[in-house]
Amino acid sequence: MGFVATDSVINAHGADHRRLRGLVDQALTPARVEAMRPGVERLVDGLLDQLATRPEDRPVDFRKAFAYPIPTTVISDLLGVPQRKRRLLHVLTGMQTRTNNTPEQVQEIDGQIEALLREIVAERRDVPRDDLISVLLTARRDGDDRLTDSELHGMILLMFFAGHQSVINVLVNACHALLTHPEQLASARAGEVPWSAVVEETMRWNGAVNQFPMRYPTEDVVIAGQTIHRGEAILASFGSAGRDPEHHGPDADLFDIRRRQAGHLGFGHGPHFCIGIHLARLQLETALAGFFTRFPDARLAPADTWTVRPVPSFVSNSVEALPVLLGPAAGPRPR
Repeated sequence: MGFVATDSVINAHGADHRRLRGLVDQALTPARVEAMRPGVERLVDGLLDQLATRPEDRPVDFRKAFAYPIPTTVISDLLGVPQRKRRLLHVLTGMQTRTNNTPEQVQEIDGQIEALLREIVAERRDVPRDDLISVLLTARRDGDDRLTDSELHGMILLMFFAGHQSVINVLVNACHALLTHPEQLASARAGEVPWSAVVEETMRWNGAVNQFPMRYPTEDVVIAGQTIHRGEAILASFGSAGRDPEHHGPDADLFDIRRRQAGHLGFGHGPHFCIGIHLARLQLETALAGFFTRFPDARLAPADTWTVRPVPSFVSNSVEALPVLLGPAAGPRPR
């Protein structure tokens, strides 16, 4: 309930949705995101330098060592989440969408998240900086009453969760797909297929979110002869849509970075199309290109040494760990 009932843009409709979305749209325009490119590249290069010091023959968890710190740092810096609170916010928001919590744990997690958000907002109110939380707080202080405290907390929670968990999942899923489809990895590394195509195919084939609760129609709608009544709960299956043969062809269940994309729901659709799409693509393309350029011989750890364990979540779609043998490191990218 802490996830599906947040007072945020993702659960808003019509005028309320436009009001809330308008407050953050300008922070993530293509031009502003492009200005962030040098910082993202430095972050990726620094992490690759660290990985290059690891033993070549000892597995590294791609998720923990590489996929996690990139979007967590980027979205935290953008929002203005204090450094010492980032790890805890990551852990709590990850736990919030897991399916193996007891009702008591759910209440405790939701309470901890709310308390942490109050602390973060209070700190930014006392010491404003050039970040999104400070901008939102400044608007309220100047008499703009468009954003309630509940909406502010909901916006921070949504942007932090979607801004890092989704990128982590796609990075991991893309790495897993490429390492199990070596001929396609070779095409991407050779420049025959752009890294943007790798990102889009991963989003279609095995995206960050497979199911999304709980949507409901604001009026009766008929889809394929089936009436869904106003207010009925809907579990939207993005994963199913991504592999629909009627839309993507008879080979829709296959990973193919050369596929001519027919559109996917990995970034949503319509008025709720992902606010952070440009920032997500920047991070994903930079990270994948950087990793497989620096470690051209990377491969999955032997199958008998680890088990594929899906993240136990009704939202996040990925695996809990991805052990990779890096192999020899190539030289760093010229800076």
